[in-house]
Amino acid sequence: MSKYYTIGMAGHIDHGKTTLTKALTGVETDQLKEEKERNISIEPSFAPFIEEEQLEVSIIDVPGHEKFIRQMIAGVAGIDMVILVIAGDEGVMPQTKEHLDILSLLGIENGFIVITKMDQAERELLDIVLDDIKETLKQTFLENAPIFWVDSLSNKGIPELKIALREKLLCITKKKRKTSFRLPIDQVFTVKGQGTVVRGTIFDGKVKEGEHLRLLPLNKAVRVRQIQRHHQQKKEAYAGQRAAINIGGGFHGDISRGDVLAADDFYSVSDRIDVVLNPLKDIKYEVKQRQQIKLFIGTSELMGKIIFFDRNEINGNEQDEILCQIQLNTKVVVTRGDHFIIRKPTPVETIGGGWVIEPKSNKHRFGEETINQLLLKKEGSPKERLETLMKEKLVLTHHEMIKYASISTRELMEAEPDLLDLGNGLFTLHSKLEVVKDVIIHLLDSFHKRFPMRIGINKAEVISDLKQQRYPACLTEFAINVLIEQDVLKTIDQYVAFQGREPSLPHQYKTRLENVETDLQQQGLEIEKWIELLHKHQIPSELQKEFYHFLIESGRAYVLDSERIIMKESVDKAREKLEEHTKLEPFNLQTARDSLQLTRKNLLPLLELFDHIGYTKRQENMRIWTKKVQETQLKDES
Repeated sequence: MSKYYTIGMAGHIDHGKTTLTKALTGVETDQLKEEKERNISIEPSFAPFIEEEQLEVSIIDVPGHEKFIRQMIAGVAGIDMVILVIAGDEGVMPQTKEHLDILSLLGIENGFIVITKMDQAERELLDIVLDDIKETLKQTFLENAPIFWVDSLSNKGIPELKIALREKLLCITKKKRKTSFRLPIDQVFTVKGQGTVVRGTIFDGKVKEGEHLRLLPLNKAVRVRQIQRHHQQKKEAYAGQRAAINIGGGFHGDISRGDVLAADDFYSVSDRIDVVLNPLKDIKYEVKQRQQIKLFIGTSELMGKIIFFDRNEINGNEQDEILCQIQLNTKVVVTRGDHFIIRKPTPVETIGGGWVIEPKSNKHRFGEETINQLLLKKEGSPKERLETLMKEKLVLTHHEMIKYASISTRELMEAEPDLLDLGNGLFTLHSKLEVVKDVIIHLLDSFHKRFPMRIGINKAEVISDLKQQRYPACLTEFAINVLIEQDVLKTIDQYVAFQGREPSLPHQYKTRLENVETDLQQQGLEIEKWIELLHKHQIPSELQKEFYHFLIESGRAYVLDSERIIMKESVDKAREKLEEHTKLEPFNLQTARDSLQLTRKNLLPLLELFDHIGYTKRQENMRIWTKKVQETQLKDES
């Protein structure tokens, strides 16, 4: 199986990176008109270096000028190894040091030092240059890197460098990559007759011709029309390779450097990320809480704010890593483990860099508790990271767990016993179910104490209340069903209540409320207004509505009209009397009046109540008895 690598060519401007690239590959990488006119690199350029059956290597030549540092960062974002180029006639220069800092912060681990322009260097200065280089490289990842002396124009040292690079690459263990395809875009252009083409280094996974992808963060569907690697058409491309992809469905004007082509939604689109920040030791300016910064990640360059949780500023004396958060002005596509650089926009300065520990974070409180949470996210085992994630998110799919906790399918399977299947592909922790059950029980206990006359609390109200406490509806519904199965709760229509619990009158006002009920029973079919009854028995205003619903929902009474309610016993007696009078034959208003001896004011709402209950059905000026009446008679007789 072939290995695919990308080597980055970094260093100060005019130290010979482009000439060295040409000496190694035979390709002139400065292609832009402005690059040729000014004799400097402006955009990252690629050239094929090794193309063998078992090994394929590209070289990326990044700009060395300080004005093009963002292009440099975008270029080296996906490299496996670096060649730090230092001119023998000048030695270490400012961009040499800045490039070295950036490479270190991006987590690059392998590299060579190549000292160029041997033929132009003064012999007596070479030892001084070498000593300066070794001093600069102390305590960096290149401290023990091999050093080569070359002259790219005369080809001195080039064959030996080629052999050494190939041998080193064969020994490098490829970084563990995600299986889901991802290509951060660093160039986009149109080709006449072909449409939009995007270029970049494939960070993860593989892509095939004809495949459907997503353009992120726009979340736009695109199709792979054609794939090229170093101007040769290919059917597929893999992580580590440089590729140009002709896409259909995307318009050139919609796409920019920093956008990402991805196979699915594995990679998070986020504007808030938790990170490990390693500040540079010699920064000149303080970085204050919530200060504006520029974030460079993948091929993206975004504005944002840095948020600390254990300090209010950092300065050049910082020695340790800092756990913090970056809030961005726009969305970025990231995953756990992605490396980044942050710089001050003005005055321009590289502050530091690090890696992402939480790609889609929430707001956190300032303090030690947050630092401990972030530390667990950073250092925890896959199982611990998953548990921390689940405690924060509460409910996730398997896909989301793998995505946000950055764990493998195997690691997820090992954590399976701690997960509870909620159905529909959703999972939570067993411990979280117990928490939600306790919250529901506490909510119902409080509700029954406040409203003893109600049959229960509306289930939708429970879900809404817990949602405000950030518990998802699916988790609340699952917990309710478990409590019902455990005979802790019961349901009455849309209401939820404790098992064995029945509505009751509050002890303090029980006698008064019972007197209201007695009055209603004694008044029969000719009842006074509800509000007058309440005032007569001095029922407090806060209980009036509760008592009204208690009588109706418990089935003791019916609503007669907007101002009166009537006891069920009185309605049943009136129905029986009218049944007997009509012998269950159709009847009109006059027949009902003769039977019940009621005024029109009381008779009409009563007959409409019969219709509403389902005892009768109105047909023009007549009413007919329904089957429900016969069922009620049989029930009464039994």
